[in-house]
Parts: sequence; structure tokens; C-alpha cells
Amino acid sequence: MLNILKKLFFGSSNAIESNLNNNDINRSLKVHKDNIEVNKYVELGNNSVNYSKEYSFITPPEILKILNNKTLMWVDEKNNLMGISSKKESLLFSLSDVKNLEITNMLPAKGYGCGYFSIRLLNSKIFDISMSDTYNFDIYADEISEKLGVKVVFGPEFYNC
Repeated sequence: MLNILKKLFFGSSNAIESNLNNNDINRSLKVHKDNIEVNKYVELGNNSVNYSKEYSFITPPEILKILNNKTLMWVDEKNNLMGISSKKESLLFSLSDVKNLEITNMLPAKGYGCGYFSIRLLNSKIFDISMSDTYNFDIYADEISEKLGVKVVFGPEFYNC
């Protein structure tokens, strides 16, 4: 029944599905066992971090030290990692597997609007890593590209009709 309602109201968006899964008390987060040395980071305000069975981890203690109760996108060049972290969880990707980051804005029409923040890997897989208000992620695009050295592209805007 939940899946039917979800598709009726929200369509089949990976971000919506991921956010619904964020409330799933049965999911388990992995523990990242290696040390992390953050070289560069950008604070992204207070945004959620989506869940991914493959890439979600408990936020490592090294990240919690600099997190400052915000959402953080960071790079660890020594260990070839890129992550986006909140207080409770992180998505960790191999930096050398990242092709780019993508921001897509869904404009309000008959339904609500929102902004999707995604990561595209070299193997063409795309993961929605966060979701927020429309245009919320746009203000971070240049800073992410400059500080983290990862290309940020914009997907086409569309209306939620």
C-alpha cells in the first residue's frame, strides 16, 4: 500500500524512495574501518543524506569532529574517498570513480518543487545523495567545483505536473 501511495503522490523518484527508506528502522549502516583524512570540504547547510545500501556508512569520527551539525561534502585524497555526511550517516564513494555531481531542480506546478543532488560514477550509475528545496544546492556548485575539484553540472529543470 505504501508503494502505491508513494508512486501516486511522488512518482518513482529515487530521491523520494531513498528518503522514505531513511525512515526504515530495519536498515543497517556499515562502519568504515579505515582512517579518514579530510583535505577539503564544503558545508551544505542542513540537508539530509540519502540512504544507499551499497554506499551508506555510520558517519566516521574524523568527520564528526569537523561536521558542526551541518551537512558536509568532503574529499580525502590520500585514501581516494569522497563523501557527503550528516551527523548520523555518510555516503562514501571512491573518488577515482566519480565522474561528476549533478544538481536538478523540479519546479512547483501541480505538485511541490525540490532540488536533487546526485553523484554520477564513471560506470554511468547515478545516485541521489540529497534532496532539498528548489535551488538550494545551486549556491554551492561553484564552491564544490573549486574546493573539491569535482565537476558540478546542472540537469534540465522540469515542472512537477
